[in-house]
Amino acid sequence: MTTTEKLSADPSAKARPKRPFRRFFPGMALFALAVLIFAFVPEYVKYSQGSFPIAWVLHIHGAIMAAWVGIFALQAYLGATGRIAQHRKTGNFGFAVAWLAWVSMIFVEWRALLVKAPPEDIRDYDWLLPGPYVYLTFPLFVAWAYRTRQRPEWHKRLITFALFLSLQAAIQRFLWIPGQFGYWPFAGVLDVCLLVPLVVYDLSQPKRTLHPATVRGALVLFAAQAILFAFWGTAAWRNFAYAVAHAVQR
Repeated sequence: MTTTEKLSADPSAKARPKRPFRRFFPGMALFALAVLIFAFVPEYVKYSQGSFPIAWVLHIHGAIMAAWVGIFALQAYLGATGRIAQHRKTGNFGFAVAWLAWVSMIFVEWRALLVKAPPEDIRDYDWLLPGPYVYLTFPLFVAWAYRTRQRPEWHKRLITFALFLSLQAAIQRFLWIPGQFGYWPFAGVLDVCLLVPLVVYDLSQPKRTLHPATVRGALVLFAAQAILFAFWGTAAWRNFAYAVAHAVQR
């Protein structure tokens, strides 16, 4: 019997639905890993050469963030290969790592205020805004993804939003992005890296429409960015950030 005849004789083979782009979310994990590599490997190379000091506590932060990306990759792989039981067993561990990553991000932001001298130029206080933008929006997507864990199509999209939001520090290290225009270009790179693949993925599905999770997640992301840019350059924010930074230094 030929291979074709075997497949024809096996009704279960015909019943198996096609899963377009089933490895899309593992691919997004690899994409996130590539962003981290291009952002941080040059710094670690300099560190190994003794020309770029890195405090030991930042190595711990790096390990936590690597674990967060790693658990996303593992969960995406398990889901893509149909190992749903294993995916669910490791799910709570994955969310615990996500919350640990969130705490670590906040800690690093506050540590920077403690160990670095406050900016002398009042305009530089605008650059403290991306931190709150991320560590207020990131947990929203993590919690939202947790609530929709019984709805896989929602869950996997929302946790991908959280993943790419956590790449903010990495994206800010890309020297080819012009920083003289403020945070706009960095936010634009984040939006393109996250939303363009998601939109293409959604439109490749049988319904050929954007999934509601993609639409609503994008609206939340844009709303958070709109709030960030509404405060950018304002005297109210700069005075507040100045007061906080100098209070922490005392």
